[in-house]
Amino acid sequence: MTMDNESPAPQRVVGLVMHLLREFREQRLHPEEMEEISEDLIGQGYTESEINAAFTWVFSRLDGVEPADILYRADTGADSFRVLHPAERAVLKPEGYGQLLEMHNLGMLDMEDVERVLDRAMSFGGPLGEEDIRMLVHAYLFEENGGRSGGRGAMNMTLPSGTVH
Repeated sequence: MTMDNESPAPQRVVGLVMHLLREFREQRLHPEEMEEISEDLIGQGYTESEINAAFTWVFSRLDGVEPADILYRADTGADSFRVLHPAERAVLKPEGYGQLLEMHNLGMLDMEDVERVLDRAMSFGGPLGEEDIRMLVHAYLFEENGGRSGGRGAMNMTLPSGTVH
């Protein structure tokens, strides 16, 4: 995973969450390996706050659930992905839409979440690319009052509980 030191922290946190979910999905990462993973991420230039936010979100999502139950649910075919309206296609660059699709496939967003992010994207106008979508998703998933209840929007990047990793 490469890292861009110029990227704002919110975009980096969302990218880090996606990376962790991909690693769990490919079974290259296991929850008991948190300490080694954290050290590696710090070596790549991520801050404690970014790592804490990403780990906290991922593990709150996996709390009491096998990673495969979350990470593979999008592959069951139970959900369908709707086609974008021409106005939505005008607002989203293909790579921005690709980010939403990947986030859905990783189990990071369900269809209701995707719809809410699309609504926010429409209100911003476009064209929105990958980094823009990551900012919108960060606001939706992490910021207070940013998303729906159940932990989606209740987490802030500054965690008072201290270090998670």
